[in-house]
Amino acid sequence: MATLVVRLPDGTENEHEVAGELKLGRQQGCDILLTEGGVSRTHARVFDEGGTVFIEDLGSANGTFVDGERIAEPTPLTSKSEVVLGDYTLSLKAEAPSRGSGARKAAKSAPPAEDVAVGSEGAGARATRALPSIKSKSPAGPGAPKRPARPAAPSRPGGAAGGGGSTGPMLRGLVGPWAGRTYPLRGKVIVGRQPPAAVMLEDDSVSRRHAELEAGPSGVTVKDLGSANGTLLNGEPLGPEPVPLEPGDQLQFGVVEMSFDMEEAALAVPTRRGSGPIPTRRGAGGAAAAAAEEDAAPPGRKKLLVAAGGVMALLVVAAVVKVALPGGGAADVDTGPAAPVDPTEQVQELLSECRSYASSELGAPNWARAEEVCTKALDLDPIHPEANTLIRRIKLEKESYEHYSAGEKLLQRLKPEEALESFRKIQKESEYFRRARGKAREAAEQVTKRAQEDCRLYLRNSQWSAAVPRCQVYMAVWCQSQSRESLQPPLGYTLKLEGRLRRNEWRPKDSLFVKFLMARQRLDPNAAPWTCPASDVLEYDDQPTDPRSIVDAAVKKRYTNKLLQAAVMDYWTGRGSEALATLQALRRNYEAAQFHAQADELLKTMSTVDQLFKGGQSYLAADDPEKAAEPFREALDLDKQLMQELAESKPSFYRRNILQDMADKSYQRGKAWADRQDKRRACKVWKLGFAFYAGNPDLNKAAAFCSSLALATFKGSGGCPDLAAAMDYAVKGDGVEELVVEKKKEWSCP
Repeated sequence: MATLVVRLPDGTENEHEVAGELKLGRQQGCDILLTEGGVSRTHARVFDEGGTVFIEDLGSANGTFVDGERIAEPTPLTSKSEVVLGDYTLSLKAEAPSRGSGARKAAKSAPPAEDVAVGSEGAGARATRALPSIKSKSPAGPGAPKRPARPAAPSRPGGAAGGGGSTGPMLRGLVGPWAGRTYPLRGKVIVGRQPPAAVMLEDDSVSRRHAELEAGPSGVTVKDLGSANGTLLNGEPLGPEPVPLEPGDQLQFGVVEMSFDMEEAALAVPTRRGSGPIPTRRGAGGAAAAAAEEDAAPPGRKKLLVAAGGVMALLVVAAVVKVALPGGGAADVDTGPAAPVDPTEQVQELLSECRSYASSELGAPNWARAEEVCTKALDLDPIHPEANTLIRRIKLEKESYEHYSAGEKLLQRLKPEEALESFRKIQKESEYFRRARGKAREAAEQVTKRAQEDCRLYLRNSQWSAAVPRCQVYMAVWCQSQSRESLQPPLGYTLKLEGRLRRNEWRPKDSLFVKFLMARQRLDPNAAPWTCPASDVLEYDDQPTDPRSIVDAAVKKRYTNKLLQAAVMDYWTGRGSEALATLQALRRNYEAAQFHAQADELLKTMSTVDQLFKGGQSYLAADDPEKAAEPFREALDLDKQLMQELAESKPSFYRRNILQDMADKSYQRGKAWADRQDKRRACKVWKLGFAFYAGNPDLNKAAAFCSSLALATFKGSGGCPDLAAAMDYAVKGDGVEELVVEKKKEWSCP
């Protein structure tokens, strides 16, 4: 029997015997559960047929690769085959050598020849992309250089863009949306796809913690942090050991290319790439190399070097004078006009970053960082509605998180009363409120058990001053589950705690509650009537919180026949085939003829939704969300007719998957166009996905990016074609569309 070896992203391996069929995916119920990036819910299956092991892709979003090729049908595997599936590498270990294959190789699979970029499926998924292997190679000999030589490189878009006056060591983006952007390097800087990375590269080929750069007195070093797709320095892979950088070095994180520059890069004329060897860095440790280069250069080259050195010396002196003399104005060194920064675009970028930190899609939100970034946006535009809404929510969530964390710690330290007080401070509007309810009830159970015992003991011994505060603690929790009628006298009645009740007199039924009220009166005859303190976190819901229970109750209210009820519930959970079979069985029962009309209507609607859903999914599998949009829209309309008021609040399996998958694929497809520098086409696709589902954090950022492009294009428009481009970028609700419509009327555009 063959054995499947699964190598995890951390390098560990698990073995599974291939007996019959093994399903692989991130959904519970799969035979091999793979929860890291790039794996679909049900991704692939491995099965044995006639002694040969096959692997088949089950329509996964990011594909299954065998020996570097994406498979579309069941593919046989051998002990030499290498399978890449998201962040995982699979290989086959046979129990005996195959016929004619010679001696069997070692059981442990060979290191993978290809890694796959990390992504994630579901909300905010990123496409997984196969990249060539860039694992570190051992040096050719003891004399191998410590850092790769820097080859002459062709120019890249944005490679010569100014950094806006940045000083000190920095990274400069060369491709995609990072082209021309600069990232200053101070101390230790993490490069990755999500916080705490200081250099955030939102690309599926970049790992969460990809690489680390450290700027010190002796210079800047870089090292790889075990990323999936590796880090390249001048085309050579890096390992975990720090390697020094020189100005002009080319770095590649996944597929994102950047250059390393020093302080003078912001002042000097951009270096033209591809015109010969890059000059050797001068400064500490480089004087001897500079002198050797100068001696070996021809006379004309020497003069140029001397002139360049003189110019650099003048620039340094001017910079020193500028710092030394306060208020330097017209006499300052002119470093060239800085590119004007559009405040609206800057606000949108800050809001996008703020939403990213406040999102829980990629892990625990960083509320402190989100508040800091959102405050910067408000400093630029104090009346920006979205920024004000975000900052209010972030402050609420930040405060709630602090109360929730404090309550958890107090509960762990066996201080339930203090923990309960912390949980009570969490407001109902916070997302931590629901999480705090279970913890608060756990703390309340511990509190009431001890307080109830003390209350009974003190009341029995007539120790009123000790009984009242302990009973108060118990009653404050107990009363949350009681009705108002059991705690307060009805209208027109008076409270009487002792003696025989007369007309219009009332007494609570709970004896301990009565004794507690009597103890309060004995301590203070003029005390105000006791009322149950409001505590939302301990309040019991009247409605069930389980969505299935709510849907089931609504369906039973709408349909009296049990088969109709079962069919609708099957449809809601995604069991379309079972729902249709149930309705057909009802249709064949002529004793239930009064329900046939309803069954026919449901049969027609459900079968149509199922067919449209499968048709749209086939377009998504072909990376064509634009064609999938039409059948998906029709399916959503029919789903709303079927589920009525529950369609939006308690979405069915079909609606949830249509919205999320459409958003995921639209983001991936738009990103592919953005990588090709076609931002206009990218924004069209991103807007399409955003119209389906606005809860995807990646699409939120993409929409903000397109909105800023729309405003910039509109402001710089010189004719009707420019206005058409602005409309392609404009996102519904950002206000640009209205501006374009007015301008079209003014210019009489078609």
